[in-house]
Amino acid sequence: MKKFMTFLIIFTSIIFISFSYLFLTKPTNMPFIGHFFDKVFYGSLYYLTKPDSSYIYKKHEGLDLKVHVFVPDNPKTDSSLLLFHGGGWAFGSSYSLFKICKDLSDNGITCFSAEYRLSLKHSSKVQDSMSDARDVYNWISENSEKLNINKEKIVVGGGSSGGHLAASLAMIPDDSGSTVDNISALVFFNPAINTTFFDNGYELPENIGERRKKFWLYLKRLFDGKSVELSPSNWIKEDLPPSIIFHGKNDRTIPLPIIEEFTKHMKEKGNEIKLLTWEGKGHQFYRWDKESYSEVINELLSFLKEQTFNF
Repeated sequence: MKKFMTFLIIFTSIIFISFSYLFLTKPTNMPFIGHFFDKVFYGSLYYLTKPDSSYIYKKHEGLDLKVHVFVPDNPKTDSSLLLFHGGGWAFGSSYSLFKICKDLSDNGITCFSAEYRLSLKHSSKVQDSMSDARDVYNWISENSEKLNINKEKIVVGGGSSGGHLAASLAMIPDDSGSTVDNISALVFFNPAINTTFFDNGYELPENIGERRKKFWLYLKRLFDGKSVELSPSNWIKEDLPPSIIFHGKNDRTIPLPIIEEFTKHMKEKGNEIKLLTWEGKGHQFYRWDKESYSEVINELLSFLKEQTFNF
């Protein structure tokens, strides 16, 4: 009985200290459950698949933004892949892409998973995230020799809102009117490639849940009335990098017709783009379905081999 009481006291103390820490460190705009998920779930992913190294690529108002690097034991190419995680520009973690990066590095490819500012954690807006995406790309390019990669052979990709950030580098001009012109290829996982509906009169379905409705309205505010201007779908032009899109046919967050229309317009401009779809799969299906994940990785490797990787 005494041992049990000792265990109970220790266990209760650990729980109390842990939750006190979570309450004290919770960002103002972040719901507690979101902060719990961020620290506990995503935090555990870091230790399950640790990167080979991590670098601070940007300091902003006391915040250190890092890019995590997975280096192959037996490099097969000097090309590399930079990935941005999803989460509606509001939440999520670079740790969520560690498994993909590790599997790619096991196949001889250097892979980067980048942090960027998120609205619920840093009170940022979409353009802040876009700025971070450009800064981490520039940092990798400027440090390519140290990283043992070719700065002319960097592929960029991402999932959901991370796909938007990847596309923005090649498609949406920055304040100086320039885009990143030397991206080797683009990789999209269920990408938020068309954001125009936030400001073009689109009305949410009447049967949408109140919680989802509030979230969509929250996302709209992150664009500051510029969702049309900041939509990659409005910046389709000729000579964009070769692209591949992985998408679930049952994706209710980013419906397939949006992706099919984007693909159609890309091809009309003469761009090389490949759309692969999975029957019965929803948003970010590749993260939760082992069979689909293997298929996605194999298709991704095939696509990379077809581009500049030459391995």
